[in-house]
Amino acid sequence: MKKLRFKNRNGILYFGIGDKFKSSKLKYSQVNKNIIINKFKSGVLNEELEIVEKNTPTIETYLEQVILEKSKNVRHSTFKAYQSSFKRIKTHFKGQTVKQVKPIHIKNFLENIAEDSRAKTLLSRVRFLLKEVFDLSILNEDIVSNPVNVVKSPKTHHEPKRQEPFNLDEIDLILSIAKGQYKNFLGISFFTGMRSGEILALRWDDIDFKTDTISINKTLSKGVIGKTKTHSSNRDIEMLAKARQYFEAQRLRTGLSNGFVFTKEDGSHYANNSLFYNTYREILDKANLKRRSLHNTRHTFASIMLNNNIEPMWVSSTLGHRDLSITLKVYTHYIPKKEKMVIGFLEKRYKNGTN
Repeated sequence: MKKLRFKNRNGILYFGIGDKFKSSKLKYSQVNKNIIINKFKSGVLNEELEIVEKNTPTIETYLEQVILEKSKNVRHSTFKAYQSSFKRIKTHFKGQTVKQVKPIHIKNFLENIAEDSRAKTLLSRVRFLLKEVFDLSILNEDIVSNPVNVVKSPKTHHEPKRQEPFNLDEIDLILSIAKGQYKNFLGISFFTGMRSGEILALRWDDIDFKTDTISINKTLSKGVIGKTKTHSSNRDIEMLAKARQYFEAQRLRTGLSNGFVFTKEDGSHYANNSLFYNTYREILDKANLKRRSLHNTRHTFASIMLNNNIEPMWVSSTLGHRDLSITLKVYTHYIPKKEKMVIGFLEKRYKNGTN
């Protein structure tokens, strides 16, 4: 490696190789000499005394790192849900470096996604992943600020689909047509509000017939039994008498093995709810009822309870919602509205004019 030479010209540090010198625009000092020497040794300065830009990684490079990290730290079903987001980002920013992408590019990209009426969840995931990509780039000192932070999420045009829960007469009709374990599965679904994945992950030691409680601590997703959907989904709920009826009927079928509540003939658990869902649709057709998702059994439970003045906090806890606001956001219109609120304790106290 050729040796650097330095000169002091009017207090400014000049550096060079041979007879060629260039201004550093820095004050002449030993500290600044060392800065130039280190840049030269590390390759930032070449022998022509020109700054050599290091290759800036592409969006795709950092996205691969984010994908790898997600595959290790999130549930399998959650990771699968991210796949379309990964693909969308890769396709749009193909070949672009993190320095090339500006806030306006991110804004346009997110607005393009928001035009899709089904984009609300996708938009949230894409924004989250892009933020992680640029955070990694900051840690690697490619950029100094995250462009995602200055871009507001565009509003989506998604209209939330209004739920169409069954009423009690329709539930009775459905259960009168259902047979065997399908009847038990639907009965438990309607009278516990549990998700189908939570029901299919249940083992008999999760059911306490002495205290009438059900411990929900896992779920079935994509063939794998793992943690519940969220931390709040991990819960103990009250087993209503009507639900107990179907648990007891199912125990006659599989309870002796003390394994899963719902099992295939060989005693193994189901990989998914497709068999139950297909049978459920056939039952709705026989009952001349409009086809609805299997998840609708959960909405049915919530609507029936709230419509019959059951305490919303109890319903929220049973459903495994993080807080009451989530329950009210979805189901407020099922809570009967009172024409006049009677505040009995105030009337009693002040009826004689007591101050």
